[in-house]
Amino acid sequence: MNNENKKTNLSLLLTTLFLGYTMVYIDKLSVGISIVSISKDISMTEGQKGLILSAFFIGYAVMQIPMSFAINKFGAKKVLIWSVFMIGVFDFIFGLSTTIEMLLIIRLLTGMFAHSGYPSASSKEIIDNFALEKRTFAKGILISSSGIAGIVGPILLSPVIDKYGWQTGYKMLTVIAIAGAIILYFGVPKPVKAPQIVTDKPEEKVSLLEIWKNPNIWILFFAAFFINSLIYGINNWLPSFLTSQRGITLTQSGMVSSVVGLFALVGAVGGSYVVSRYLPDKDRQVIILNSIIGSALVFLSYFSGSIWLFIVELGLATLCLTISFVVLMTIPLKVFTGKHFAPSYSTISTGGILGGATAQIIIGFLVENSDTYLSAFVYFLALGLLAAVFVILLKKPKSGAQI
Repeated sequence: MNNENKKTNLSLLLTTLFLGYTMVYIDKLSVGISIVSISKDISMTEGQKGLILSAFFIGYAVMQIPMSFAINKFGAKKVLIWSVFMIGVFDFIFGLSTTIEMLLIIRLLTGMFAHSGYPSASSKEIIDNFALEKRTFAKGILISSSGIAGIVGPILLSPVIDKYGWQTGYKMLTVIAIAGAIILYFGVPKPVKAPQIVTDKPEEKVSLLEIWKNPNIWILFFAAFFINSLIYGINNWLPSFLTSQRGITLTQSGMVSSVVGLFALVGAVGGSYVVSRYLPDKDRQVIILNSIIGSALVFLSYFSGSIWLFIVELGLATLCLTISFVVLMTIPLKVFTGKHFAPSYSTISTGGILGGATAQIIIGFLVENSDTYLSAFVYFLALGLLAAVFVILLKKPKSGAQI
């Protein structure tokens, strides 16, 4: 295979993974967008809203590590296709739900059996196909799908939900997800089997307990926990905050979320490019600085009297936090290899998922008991500062990789 063909194949692979990830992120954001409409049909408290938002993340976290071993056994491509196809299946069932209990169970199962495999499987494709120096940018491109989802999701879903109801919105997501699974089937190449070599050396065995002895795993776990708590806390509660506190419609809220999503897109693509090109050995400093600035801007946005100032502040905060998250989740791609990669990455990713889960419950509790969103914004500030503190604790890995 010549270099030009290889380049084309890598471009096709990255584009396909990007489209799949966009579907994953749209589904993650969907309940935050639709919860206002759902609560009109199915009466619920702010705390119950938080539980529904969290159920997904709890299921997601439970299956992260088991899915990493599924990737080792069945291959990344099969897990990718399965993940997106099952998103469509569960979205269809979610749209038929009529009780809070059904909503909780379906979102729990969506996290467990649909979303849990995609992050590690897509990252495995990156380390299998991209050179070390290109992995930060490739990962940034994938995570930039969160920005695209943040733009497209609200614009796509909010008007449909407003006009036709949230049930119709989830039927539409079902069709999109199944189409995404088909694209993955044709766009992700089959793994090339290495020739069988007879050797006395035993096959590499991965011990989860051995992996967990690495202190950097847990430092990254908690850093991901705090940053993701902040990012998903903002994303999922923004529509409720804007409609209840700023008095705008759901469709207008969707437009605000889309503008903020544009900042996330710039942060993921532009930030990963700048860091990989100009700051390849400054991962810790980049994460610390952007976590502090991002959380401070989120906190200040609460006091903005103008909706436009609010959008700018929250947008810039999202840009900084997205850069932090991209760089943080690229570190495992630099320091873990072989069959150790998926369990290591999944453990760290589980921290981020648990952060998303607990954030929804805590924010719901804070808002319900304080009767103000100010408590939630104080919580956002604390999360960013804690993320920075944990990243300071990172130690140079044994592999010698610079972070």
